[in-house]
Amino acid sequence: MTKILKECVIKPLSPEYLPVRINTEQTMVGRSPETRIQDELCSRKQVCLKANLKDGYVLVKSLGLNSSVLNGKELKRNIGYEAVHGDVLELVPGMYKYVFEFIYESDTSPEENHPRTSKQGSGKSGDTPGTSRNTTNISNGKRSREENSPTEAKEQKAEKISKRSKAADAPVPEKRESSRKSSLAPTTEGKWESSPDKLLHIFTSVGVMASEKVAAYDMDGTLIKTKSGNVFPKSIDDWQIAFAEVPAKLKSLHRNGYKLVIFTNQAGIGKGKVRIEDFRQKIESLVRKLGVPMQVFISTGSGNYRKPRTGMWQTLCDRQQKDDGVLIDRARSFYVGDAAGRPELKKPVKRKKDHSLADRLLALNVGIRFLTPEEHFQNLPEMPWTKPEFDPREVCRLAVNESLLSPAGALLTGPGQEVIVMVGFPGSGKSHFVRQYLAPKGYDIVNRDTLGSWQKCVVQMELALRQGKSVAVDNLSPDVESRKRYVLLANRAKISVRCFLMDVGYKHARHNNEFREMTDRSHSAISEMVFNSYKSKFQEPTVAEGFAEIVKVKFVPKFASKSHEDLYRMFLLEK
Repeated sequence: MTKILKECVIKPLSPEYLPVRINTEQTMVGRSPETRIQDELCSRKQVCLKANLKDGYVLVKSLGLNSSVLNGKELKRNIGYEAVHGDVLELVPGMYKYVFEFIYESDTSPEENHPRTSKQGSGKSGDTPGTSRNTTNISNGKRSREENSPTEAKEQKAEKISKRSKAADAPVPEKRESSRKSSLAPTTEGKWESSPDKLLHIFTSVGVMASEKVAAYDMDGTLIKTKSGNVFPKSIDDWQIAFAEVPAKLKSLHRNGYKLVIFTNQAGIGKGKVRIEDFRQKIESLVRKLGVPMQVFISTGSGNYRKPRTGMWQTLCDRQQKDDGVLIDRARSFYVGDAAGRPELKKPVKRKKDHSLADRLLALNVGIRFLTPEEHFQNLPEMPWTKPEFDPREVCRLAVNESLLSPAGALLTGPGQEVIVMVGFPGSGKSHFVRQYLAPKGYDIVNRDTLGSWQKCVVQMELALRQGKSVAVDNLSPDVESRKRYVLLANRAKISVRCFLMDVGYKHARHNNEFREMTDRSHSAISEMVFNSYKSKFQEPTVAEGFAEIVKVKFVPKFASKSHEDLYRMFLLEK
């Protein structure tokens, strides 16, 4: 009796998502209400699937910005791959995993000499289930193959069909739970812990148990809100449950094996506005009110623990792996928060704009699904949100062969003695640029931070010019007035002067500053006031000021380690 392929589906390994039936025409799978995937890491047209019922396979093409993965192999964009029964597809690497399931019906026509009944070539070695197969030259969904002789083609086709028939009988792999899960036990008493620097406090209530699945929440505006209606609570008791659905939802998730976690920023504790002893009482009262075991992470400062930075999440992962041997499955975990970057809404129901993007960006940084409280607790549709002005991932994609300077043809150094006036935000890379590219060429560096005043900068510049040296002025120089003194001095000496403008915006510069504070202990912190001052004073430099040329300098990051690069690619700012 011959098996005839009737239908192809992909089934999610996580029960939160929905299976998808694969048509014989193009089937797009990605972020949509149909799949319940809402993560921005997953494109709406993440993969294109097309079932070939006759030959017994599914054609897979990765289309999204982030490549999809088939059986552990990252798929090249717009290249077709064949998938069979039992193969595993990750829409985004490590996330949203699906298993291909083929459904067959019996063929009751024995007189038909169908190729699937052929045994020719079945003993030859070939692809096994779980191996991705590349199909070259895909155009308009059709597969292009090298031409063979009729006999060879027939044997090859019979061989492939035989392999696929065997693959169809393979069982669908089940999601493996941790090998230590049977030995895990819930906590028997509640306890508080603090990091040595007191920037992180952790509360673990009675009954908390490690799990591969984590349901994580922000606290203020997500699980609770103020009784008074104020943005900030008037007292430690000024709180109530934010949504009526919260307790039942958490209890349901707990019954289904989720570990329930809270990540909350509480800078007021670090600033001395709230006593940590009082806040601990509030947390314990909240957990009792919710009636479920929870682990609570409280960030009290501005370092790596503060959202959207990933210190609290990483502490959760490291502790669970070390203490319980359980790895968190990001594809099955999610984070809920109200700091989602949503604009003000006037209709149908008025609501204020979100105070930041910190919660949504935390989820993006760690690679888990994000939901707003309204989506999660009340099943409301996703609302529009404003993407951050600066995306650090785009900076890291700067092509290696892309020119550092613009316009095209701009020279790094002039043909003779010259003055270069640098212009740019603090943190835009000016000092690195002059040290890396100009100092080795013999340019004398004039810097106000080193000398103490602009008057001393002028004196040193004049001395260097008299000695026949070229000079690079490494100051902020945001406006015409601050640049004028150097231009006049160069003009009096009849020396050409150019302006090098760092092509780095406000948010990019602040990101760079935050990164330096986190990776370089010797780096002096720069206040937000300094950035805002530069922004308010800035005047775009022009040749009318006396410059021979305005040259823009691209920021190309270089990293001391892979961990530094990974950190730089994360969103470090809350807005």
